[in-house]
Amino acid sequence: MTPMLLRTPPRHFNSHGPWRDGVCEYFVPLEVRASTGGPFLNTAASDTLGSLHVTELITSAQRVCRTRSLASRAEQSVYKATLQLSGRSTIVQEGRSAILNPGEWGLYDTARPYEVAVDQDAHFLVLQISSAQMSVWEPYLQRAVARAFSARHGSARIAMHTLRLALSENPGLSAAATRDIAHSILQMIGLNVCEQSGANSMSGLDEVRHAQFRSICQHIDENLHDPALSVSGIAAHFRVSRRYLYKLFENQGQTPADYIQGARLERCRSLLADTTLTRQISELAYQHGFSDSAAFSHAFRRRFGVSPTEWRRQQQASIL
Repeated sequence: MTPMLLRTPPRHFNSHGPWRDGVCEYFVPLEVRASTGGPFLNTAASDTLGSLHVTELITSAQRVCRTRSLASRAEQSVYKATLQLSGRSTIVQEGRSAILNPGEWGLYDTARPYEVAVDQDAHFLVLQISSAQMSVWEPYLQRAVARAFSARHGSARIAMHTLRLALSENPGLSAAATRDIAHSILQMIGLNVCEQSGANSMSGLDEVRHAQFRSICQHIDENLHDPALSVSGIAAHFRVSRRYLYKLFENQGQTPADYIQGARLERCRSLLADTTLTRQISELAYQHGFSDSAAFSHAFRRRFGVSPTEWRRQQQASIL
């Protein structure tokens, strides 16, 4: 029997009804049809790696279908990435068809109708990935469904090799390790899709980086009140390295710390211009991450050419 990669105990199914129920339990509601009249033997195991849910399957020849009716009930968009280990699978979605041979992987969206046919003794891994986990890659994921990608080279090879190694070491890995490994795998998958689905120039990658930059700036703008807001904290939140974070901001002509302070000062200047607010300037500074009112005043003057007190007085005078 073909050895399983996952270390979790496998389940064996030798009849259609329990297998159909098992498939729906592992994934989403699906219609399942055997392709031959012979023995119907299926083996499945599942495991989690950080935010990734991974299922390993060795199956008899069959066809599974996510009908339009079933897809319309989906509460969220979940992508399934299939890595073919042996045998062959065929994915059909959005009017396209992709044949996956060993060493290839493909993608499909459970929020849209699809069909997957597998040959006898097909052996493959299925990763379930929520669209929220891959938001910056979404435009490319939409174009990548039902296409075959090679996992023998480039970022896909790194992703799938890392996945197989991590699965073999699980559950001996710490929660922090599996979280970061899963994030790295997702980034490599996204990069591979980006490279092979219409973004084979630097402009495509630049779009992704701009989307990441906008997400990070939005996070900063929503947390200006937090005195603990820092470069290290932001890098950890988005699971990127400090070096990569600095590179994103460098492309915009500034550093992360410059952006944080500038956003805080702009917010304070806007609030100081509101004559209906009567908060003390020192209170306003503390509420926007400044631990020292003198440092706030100095930074405000350096950026806007006047002190916070002078700026507030000017705004009050302008409406008299």
